[in-house]
Amino acid sequence: MKKLNLFIFLTFCSFGLFFVSTQQQSKAATVDMQTQTQLYDYLKSHHINGVILVNDKGKQPVTITNNENANKNQIVKTNRLFPTASLQKIITGTAIYQLKQEKKITYDTSLHKYFPQIDGSQDITIRELMNHTSGLVNNDRPLMPLKGQKQQIDYMLAHLKNDHVHTWDYQDVDYELLAAIISKQTHSTYNAYIQRKFAKPLHLRQIKDFSEVNKKNVPQTMDSTVDWHRVTVTTSSDFGAGNLFISPNNYWQFIYNYVLKNPQMVNEFYQESQKQEVAYFGGVYIDSDIIRANGSIPGYNACFIANYKTKKMIMLFSNNIDYLTLKSASDDLLHNYMGE
Repeated sequence: MKKLNLFIFLTFCSFGLFFVSTQQQSKAATVDMQTQTQLYDYLKSHHINGVILVNDKGKQPVTITNNENANKNQIVKTNRLFPTASLQKIITGTAIYQLKQEKKITYDTSLHKYFPQIDGSQDITIRELMNHTSGLVNNDRPLMPLKGQKQQIDYMLAHLKNDHVHTWDYQDVDYELLAAIISKQTHSTYNAYIQRKFAKPLHLRQIKDFSEVNKKNVPQTMDSTVDWHRVTVTTSSDFGAGNLFISPNNYWQFIYNYVLKNPQMVNEFYQESQKQEVAYFGGVYIDSDIIRANGSIPGYNACFIANYKTKKMIMLFSNNIDYLTLKSASDDLLHNYMGE
């Protein structure tokens, strides 16, 4: 009897050790000092004014900063608002996923249900908006910043076109419509819904609509051809796809807690992404264990890359590089830091 009790005790101990080991393996390893130095050297050698965020052992990431000049108004900081552009699409995509989980919508739900006035809306599904195969196009910009959600949606509806070709075409209008659908389905403004569902539960106080932000809240771009008017015009017309300003730290917290800690959602996005030419769904590109996204507006560029199984992640926010440089930097970080 004693032997049996000892066997049971040792079995439970072994299971406990295995459980702890499994839990530890699911957490990304802390970045070491040598790697931090290499990342700083990368920023310095490529003259990138900005910050890199990587995993630490705690909830907050390690920050590597490079300042290309002494102008304090142009320093990118982790707790300073930053225009996230297309990095916002995963926030919109996550909100759509949650509504699907609540059985309020499906990926097969027709756009016609919400916007019957759009040409060909009966042939467009939420799935096609999520993976950029809707056939809808809108590259117009207003002369002045749009004021309020109604004006944003009205402008979008007045300028979008349908080419009726359901192949991959990266268009902000897809996520502008998803944001409008979120609003209609929840009987709330899109911004209020994001605050209620994502910002407040994690106490993320640095997520603001463009209309709540003034020039001094944001690191000024080092691109002399871009002024604040152009920034606000762009962000105001990217409703659901770039209207939010978010600090790098708050964006990290969103991705870590609402994306990387939700393997069911990421797996579903992965399965959906494999059904089309470009492996993209819900606001992110997905390849094997890696999810990634870029965000770009005039004067500001950012990206994130993460392994959704190990939770290893890296982010870059910069205000002095162009989009082609961002893509190159994103690929370098993918191969040299993530080892992919």
